[in-house]
Amino acid sequence: MKILTRKEFMKLPIETVFSYYEPTCFRELNIKVSDLSEWETDFLFDPLVGQIKTISSDDFSDKCERMEKGESLPMDFEFTGREGLFDKEQLFAIYEKEDVKKLIIRLQKTIN
Repeated sequence: MKILTRKEFMKLPIETVFSYYEPTCFRELNIKVSDLSEWETDFLFDPLVGQIKTISSDDFSDKCERMEKGESLPMDFEFTGREGLFDKEQLFAIYEKEDVKKLIIRLQKTIN
């Protein structure tokens, strides 16, 4: 894993796995799904945490309430959002190939 500035992060390719980073604090896990050829100052990403299949913010809230009552709902790991924060000071924790391989191996243990 390595920590990069926003300027460095923007140069990384599509399919980069990352977390937002604040000193000593790692946030949610995401996959970058656009690059500089598509966006110069912003990017698209697929969040991997808490992404239930939904069609709107109202639908999302409704589904969260349903899950709080015990209902099981499907996840959407292909949901793409726009970052849109433009925070030049934001740092990014970059999961390198070996990190991703180890994460996959660890996740596979939960289904065996």
